[in-house]
Amino acid sequence: MERYAPTSARPARTATSVAAWDGIVAFWVVFWLVVGAATGYLIWQLTGLSLGVVEAGRALDTAGRALQDLSGTPVIGERTGELGNRVTETAASVRAGGESSMTSLRGLSVLIGVAVSLGPLSPVLLVYLPRRLAWRREVLEVRAALDTAQSHDAAVQQLARRAVHNLGLRELLAISPDPEGDLAAGRGRELARAELQRLGLGLPVSLR
Repeated sequence: MERYAPTSARPARTATSVAAWDGIVAFWVVFWLVVGAATGYLIWQLTGLSLGVVEAGRALDTAGRALQDLSGTPVIGERTGELGNRVTETAASVRAGGESSMTSLRGLSVLIGVAVSLGPLSPVLLVYLPRRLAWRREVLEVRAALDTAQSHDAAVQQLARRAVHNLGLRELLAISPDPEGDLAAGRGRELARAELQRLGLGLPVSLR
């Protein structure tokens, strides 16, 4: 198995940069999750108002039933019975409205909490995370290829070929005055080293 170790400042800087971005993104994710949860919780607290309406409806219903119980009383019974019916009907409407608004507020609190969190997190989920996973997968594949004797030479040539396509002209000419010629002649070690540095990987012993 090949052993890897950074041999220049560039891989270390690249690895540090990746770690720094991971830390920034992690902070961003946690921050907006907390903001979304806090927003949802504050809206959920408004259901206390609806609960008060429901309790008022129950109290009104109790008063209406008490008036209905007086319907058998001589002289005033008929009027109190009719009034009690109206009060209980109003109480039922008040309770239904309070329960409906409570359900709506709870659903709204969850919806807004999720929306507040997902809005700022969309770039992370749709852009950064897929690219970060792709980069990680690429790094693992490169390491596996270089660590396997059967694929080592082919991996070096492939890395050199990728360096020609990925590196800027100034970087390529600093490595070799004829990068394409080096590729054609199988002299790709320096180019492969440069591509490994671009990926932030240490160099295996065979490329030091």
